Amino acid sequence: MRPIVTAKTDLPPIPPALSSVALIDAPTSAAAGGMSVSWWHDKVRLGEAPQPAVRQARCTRWRLADVLAFWQAFADKGQADTEAAALVTAKAKKASAAARVKRTAAAQGVGA
Repeated sequence: MRPIVTAKTDLPPIPPALSSVALIDAPTSAAAGGMSVSWWHDKVRLGEAPQPAVRQARCTRWRLADVLAFWQAFADKGQADTEAAALVTAKAKKASAAARVKRTAAAQGVGA
């Protein structure tokens, strides 16, 4: 007897042997990265996320392997962006400190 599935969250996990050929829908693809379905569809439309493997009326599916690769690359890019942001922040703090010293020197020169 098969288990009764009442909600999408009740679905059994995908067996590891089938993960390379498994197909998933947009809500599952978006949820894998904690994003909204509209965000996911925007990324697909812009060509930043993988294109669907199956696109039929009321049935659009992505390969699980493609979606996993997308989210891994997205996370790696986020890490690189974080490092770049840290460099920019360090340069900005240095420039701000230099400007503060310059303003202080100018203010003391004006008052003398």
